[in-house]
Amino acid sequence: MSEYNPFSLNNVFHTIFCFIALIISLGLFNSSWVSLLVIIVYLMCLYSGKIKRKNYNLFLIIIICTVCITARSLILLPDINVGTNVFIGGEKYKNSVFSNNLPQKIYKRLNKDFISSFPNSVSGPDKKLFDTSVKQMLFKNQETKTVSKIKWKNRYEFSLGAFNDANYNAYGKQQPKRTNLPFFVKYTFPTKYYESNSDFCWKGLAFIGKNKIIEKLHKKRKCIPIEKNINNKTDPFVIWLVETNKTPHLEAELIQPLGFKIKLFFLYIIKILCCFLILIFSFRNLDLKKCGIFIFCSLFSSVVIFAYEPSLLYKFVLFEGGNDGLLYVHFAHLISDNLSSGNFIDAFKGGEAAYDLMPFYRYIWVLNYLLFEESPWIFFLILSLFPLVIFSILKNFFNKKWVLFFLFCWFILPLFEAFGFFHYYYVKLTVRGFAEPLSYLCFFSSLILIFKLIDSNFSSKQSDKMDYFFVGILLSLAIGLRANIVPCCAVFLFYLAYKNLKLRTFSNIVILGLGFSPILILPIHNYYFTNKFIPLTIAAYKDWNLGAKPSEYLELIMSILHFEINYSLLNKISNHIEGEIKLYELWYHLSIISCIYYVFKKNAPEKIRLLSCAALSMISLILFYHVGGRYSYLTWTLALFVISFFMKDYLVPIFISNRKKNVT
Repeated sequence: MSEYNPFSLNNVFHTIFCFIALIISLGLFNSSWVSLLVIIVYLMCLYSGKIKRKNYNLFLIIIICTVCITARSLILLPDINVGTNVFIGGEKYKNSVFSNNLPQKIYKRLNKDFISSFPNSVSGPDKKLFDTSVKQMLFKNQETKTVSKIKWKNRYEFSLGAFNDANYNAYGKQQPKRTNLPFFVKYTFPTKYYESNSDFCWKGLAFIGKNKIIEKLHKKRKCIPIEKNINNKTDPFVIWLVETNKTPHLEAELIQPLGFKIKLFFLYIIKILCCFLILIFSFRNLDLKKCGIFIFCSLFSSVVIFAYEPSLLYKFVLFEGGNDGLLYVHFAHLISDNLSSGNFIDAFKGGEAAYDLMPFYRYIWVLNYLLFEESPWIFFLILSLFPLVIFSILKNFFNKKWVLFFLFCWFILPLFEAFGFFHYYYVKLTVRGFAEPLSYLCFFSSLILIFKLIDSNFSSKQSDKMDYFFVGILLSLAIGLRANIVPCCAVFLFYLAYKNLKLRTFSNIVILGLGFSPILILPIHNYYFTNKFIPLTIAAYKDWNLGAKPSEYLELIMSILHFEINYSLLNKISNHIEGEIKLYELWYHLSIISCIYYVFKKNAPEKIRLLSCAALSMISLILFYHVGGRYSYLTWTLALFVISFFMKDYLVPIFISNRKKNVT
């Protein structure tokens, strides 16, 4: 029986088919906890089991999806229209879209409280009355979106995408802080709710009615029957909820009749049952030990995520002002807005004519919105998978005891925190919205596949060719998400190309290139919108990122050769390097020495030599760029693997030998 390869073309097809079937069963823009749980279980099955490849399983899955869609279409619930946005007012914006289009009674209250609360506001109002929901990428709406139920207790649970708009990027002492941004919500109920004994409950300030508007303030949660608060049964019931920083914090709930609740319950049951059956017919031979490891990684990551950012319990995160994470999601919202209006060129532009911030992450966020709306489930997926990938890499170099020790340090004991080897650091980076965790996840995943190719002596089996394709894709994603890891990705690409040139397996090089081809999006995008050739991002050319330019090294070398040392340049370069690696940070110096040792050591294990080259290629950036903090986690983690292998290979045997001598 041939060895099971999850990256064979047949397995990849069935894996993608299963994922699409799950999404069809769940429905797009599904922000519920159920959607996260289903995808987590799907990933667990991928990690611990094998895909079923028989065609009749595909046929059964198609039937399940068809039944699911049919059953859901038969359970009809009336849609409630939602129009909502952040409110920005003040004397400078007397002719804003809000002053011209909001009911005057509502506008005056919002504007009065805004001027009182934020006299030094640095923000300007939106150009449109209602925010464009990400759901409008597929489901058009005159206002924001439609919902079938209402239940939220604060602005986080309400999950308004406009809260993460960089146009409201006030931070420090600037006003208004995004945690206090005024906002309004307009609910328009269909006539089916008039005869259904439905109650609308809220806390805070509300304005009821379409033409004759009545103001009601509930300091505590109170309910009103919808049927008794309409003037004419042919007119829609409209209620506006307003939070101004001078009013109580809003919360709202629609208490639906029993018939509606039963329908909602059956919708959930149908989705869960269909997803369960799809997984049953898609996977086999689940390894319970691997399942346990995956569950532990997911649960541990979730606990740390909620401890670090409790607002994620409400399925939303408000990104920090003045931070890259806010800009990534802002660009993603611009892309979704342009897709909603059919403006595909500006959607491709992604908010920047020339990429500065990491290019691909904004598009990844659009995918998250398409699947999960504003719920940032991508965080949980990244952090569940990261320790598993680290575990797989460590198994290539160390025995079980060493691996367990490293994992204990990764999860609990920050013994190697200087090397960026600590799960909590990645939780912080991920939740703050930085692109590094996903980039490094892609990079390490490609490394696992490369190690697999090394173990197979670069077998030219047809089943292994897809490995090259996925190595290319993963490396292109890694670079697109964090462009400064180009050197170590280049090491891997040249290494694979050299090996296959030597073996004359040219088709593997072509497949690798096809996988890596998405990286061409970067120069194509930059040239299209700027008419300039910028291979990756403009960040590489900015002075504040460059500690010492290559031309300055050349100038210094020339001055030395002419025996006229340029001491100002010498001081600048030495100060820059010392700023990146301090003299007393011996652990870094020793890891660099270990990497150099394995690069030149005869008969060094091929995997460790490859890691050493990759680590040194990243360390070389220190000569030119400011690469401390999160930018250096990958660099020093690679170096940690090498120096740890050196200790296992040389120091530990010497220690054991001396101990035995002392005993005898």
